[in-house]
Amino acid sequence: MLSIKSAVLTALQTNSAMSTLYGQKFYFHFPPDFLNLPVGSYFELGNVGNLYADNQEIGSEIIFQIDLWGKTSLTNYALGVDSAMTSLDFTRIQSIDLFETESKIFHKSLRYKIDISDFNF
Repeated sequence: MLSIKSAVLTALQTNSAMSTLYGQKFYFHFPPDFLNLPVGSYFELGNVGNLYADNQEIGSEIIFQIDLWGKTSLTNYALGVDSAMTSLDFTRIQSIDLFETESKIFHKSLRYKIDISDFNF
């Protein structure tokens, strides 16, 4: 299995559009609380081997989900996420605007896919 989690996290945390995100933090899977907004999270949604050589996986299709939460529109943060992910050659496959009715929190969910290969096996 090929892993690029650290590259994704670094790209998200260093993107200039994220500078006003609470502490420029992206939490794994889910934020610990919603007291400090806006905030983001990320996780690998799927990782499927799709290329093999000499009984070793050298290619994977990887899907990441990036979630943003805030009290106002998250469009500028979503554009920053898109910039960070496309800089890593990911393709956006889904973008959903949600609203958490009970907490009155805006929620933007974005999914990205990449096919990567490691020919240095």
